[in-house]
Amino acid sequence: MPISSLSRALCAGAAAWFLHAAALAAPGATFISQSVPNTMQLGKTYSVSVTYKNTGDTTWTGASQYRLGAVNPIDNRRWGTGRVELPAGVAVPPNGLYTFTFDVAITDSRYCRPSPRPQLQNCDFQWGLLQESVAWLSLGVNTQVELFDAPDLRSAVPPIAPPVAVDAAAFNAASFRGANVLMQTYEDNRLCDHTAWLPDAEQADAIIGNAVAMGLNVLRMPVILPPRNPGRPADWIPNSPEYRHVCADPDKPEWGEQGDRALLNQQVIAKVQVIMDKAAAAQLKVILVLDGYTKYDAPCYWKKSFLDVRDSADSFIKAFKSHQALLAWDILNEPMWNALAFDCLHRNEDYASVLQAVDSMYNLVRSQDALHPTTVGEHQIPLLKYWKDISSFASPHLYVATNSRDPESRNQINYVQAASLREMSRELGAAMPLVIGEFGSPDPDDDFNAAYYQLFLNGLTVADRGFILWSLSSGVNQQGFSVMRPDGELKPAALLVQRRVWYPVVQQLYLAYLGYPADPGALENFSAQLATLAEDMRYRGQILQPSVAALDAAYATEPSLRTLLDSLYASSSFHEIYNPDQPADYVRQIYRQLFNRAPDDDGLRYWTDNISYYGVGKDRAVAAILAGGLSGSSDQGRLDAAAIGKKAALASAFSASLNTPERRDCYAGNLAVATGRALMTPVDASTDLGLQRGRLDSAVDTLCGR
Repeated sequence: MPISSLSRALCAGAAAWFLHAAALAAPGATFISQSVPNTMQLGKTYSVSVTYKNTGDTTWTGASQYRLGAVNPIDNRRWGTGRVELPAGVAVPPNGLYTFTFDVAITDSRYCRPSPRPQLQNCDFQWGLLQESVAWLSLGVNTQVELFDAPDLRSAVPPIAPPVAVDAAAFNAASFRGANVLMQTYEDNRLCDHTAWLPDAEQADAIIGNAVAMGLNVLRMPVILPPRNPGRPADWIPNSPEYRHVCADPDKPEWGEQGDRALLNQQVIAKVQVIMDKAAAAQLKVILVLDGYTKYDAPCYWKKSFLDVRDSADSFIKAFKSHQALLAWDILNEPMWNALAFDCLHRNEDYASVLQAVDSMYNLVRSQDALHPTTVGEHQIPLLKYWKDISSFASPHLYVATNSRDPESRNQINYVQAASLREMSRELGAAMPLVIGEFGSPDPDDDFNAAYYQLFLNGLTVADRGFILWSLSSGVNQQGFSVMRPDGELKPAALLVQRRVWYPVVQQLYLAYLGYPADPGALENFSAQLATLAEDMRYRGQILQPSVAALDAAYATEPSLRTLLDSLYASSSFHEIYNPDQPADYVRQIYRQLFNRAPDDDGLRYWTDNISYYGVGKDRAVAAILAGGLSGSSDQGRLDAAAIGKKAALASAFSASLNTPERRDCYAGNLAVATGRALMTPVDASTDLGLQRGRLDSAVDTLCGR
């Protein structure tokens, strides 16, 4: 064969080989998740992250020019950079995951789109994965971020005293479960009678009964304070043509036919008194929201000034400062956000007027009531800074836009919630106790909303934050957000909340009997059975509290409960950590598992004798010792209870972090059991749960092959 022909043949063969190799080594990427706060301050730096999976056949390295790129539009630089590099030395193999963590800041609002809200911009956070100069492998998923430019201001009204100190533990996920109560909204043509915002006695009975059934312990109730000169909607509607529908007759007084402020305030106080008394009888606590004003000395939309409502506020505070149901005062609902939404913030002086109004109301509260905590239920992270000096605890509002027409939109909860909670704490200070004061979904699909609640509450469990859902109301025009129907029936989201009250108890049982956290499916199913049993017992006139002690007490008389707990005793996982044949050794094993210690002599003798002679069967012994440990009153007993509580809190956070189908599938088999037990074993009363997030994330990564 001539050399030229041989060369051509070799070249053709080489080309074919390279083409074949290229076809075999195709790059690929799949977006997994991202973490970004859903509101930002202009010019401020925020930490964000984006996670991708290598679904191709090549290994990603910086040298091969695999990197993150800004999208929407492609190659934009609104976040301060258009590319995020893989660090030197990092190699992401096929099927590997990598999380790009980086800082962003928007320094020019023109990079974003105008929002329907005045003075806001909408910024698209979307990052793709590309091989530079070759191809975009994925364009990622968009998360909309609202951009603010809230000025830094110093209050003209310094606090007369610091906020009342509170116990931070009272505001965590296991301790604080609440709902907002509001009957009327703008759309119902009743704004001309502000007393209609409050439930009447019959409505209050339904709301409070459902709150108890759902396992809630806090209600938050806005109260519109009567102004000194009750006006007419016609006074402010001309400046707000889009709100012409808010009152059937704009020329009638906003507070009905009664025009005397003092008499109106007596009516409001009387109505609130009924609700507070009913709440106290049901052992519920109430946060009273002082509302109806925005600026210090001028109206804003339909709300009057602080000076207009000061006298009503003074007598209202005096009326309820000693009520046993009062938990705290919320100084004003969404003060800056409402002022912005009502187009009342144009200059720094407008912000200053709102700040002066709220600080003046705080001082009025503190001058009358030195015992109860205060908070300000503000919306949007950049606005929280105004209220941290007058808040005993923070109660920011967090709404995540989703739509049942796009079921994947629920993932936005996972994308924004953790980062938003982190930024709230950064804005307010890590020591500030924090609950989410409002959240919810107005979607008409009840099942979609229940799934929304599950994701949202899982995130709060991971962060160990309490909540106040929006809302629990039989009001017709609250039905978009309410978890309660006008006839009093609970919607699926409320039934989910009801079941979740049992989650900590189920985790305690799983840890005690099996040594590892419950998987999400078992957690939900076990809790559903306990909730059903509790409802059945309620119909029989009996109360089953969500506690291990209550379950232990009902064990002998409730066959379905006995079957449920015995299933744990009969499992192979139980017998991997316990040998119940020798009672004394069995007790030692239980103590070691529950309390990370050996039993004292008296405890060993007591439980050994009970198992051997006095009817505490081997199948019930774990629950009985667990119940005793949770109720201990001695110094050691309190340490034991703290150890169990911290184990259960970490277990709850772990289970809640399995928040995608892929993660839930990972938690199965022997590796899951070993990983779960390894996570829980070292936890005791001295463990700082705030430092356990790294171990939790590592456990999830171990399971899912990160």
